[in-house]
Amino acid sequence: MEEGSTRGGELSELLEEIYKSTESLELGCAEINCFMCAKGGNLSPCQRLKEAVVLLPWENQLIRSLNGRAFPEISLNGFSLGFLPPEEDCLFNKGGWCTVHGKHPIDCRSFPIVPSVNQRGDLIVSISIKCPIVPSWKFTKTWVENWRRIWKVVPLEWFFFYSEVPTSPLKPIALFKVEERG
Repeated sequence: MEEGSTRGGELSELLEEIYKSTESLELGCAEINCFMCAKGGNLSPCQRLKEAVVLLPWENQLIRSLNGRAFPEISLNGFSLGFLPPEEDCLFNKGGWCTVHGKHPIDCRSFPIVPSVNQRGDLIVSISIKCPIVPSWKFTKTWVENWRRIWKVVPLEWFFFYSEVPTSPLKPIALFKVEERG
């Protein structure tokens, strides 16, 4: 998929809209002093969730434009993705605090709400059961809807890749059939 494609432009616009609309949508991690998912934080490695960070196509460019730096990249079927394996510390983490909070990736913003697809391409939105914070209904509903919107414009290859990345145990909370993808 080329960067100038219609879907790429549509995704870029959607990402910018989601970034703006979720800037102040907080999960509450700082309120209870929980940094279990902070890659490189102050917790010992056995206390961390060891989650990977997988950026959407073109999202690393947005991260770079907002923060001056970006995540390491990998290539997936002709487009590049920011990707941080579960065992690596995040370059934006300083002592357990995200230095780009408010300008951080969708994957981090939406956690513990996590997307995946089955073999058919149906979208399954789940919640990580290892996260000690119970997200509010507003947070959950917002991210279920955002992932549904993203699923409609991101190549399914990205979702198949994302679904194969190891993660904490998940509990499904929503299902969207591939026929709804459009």
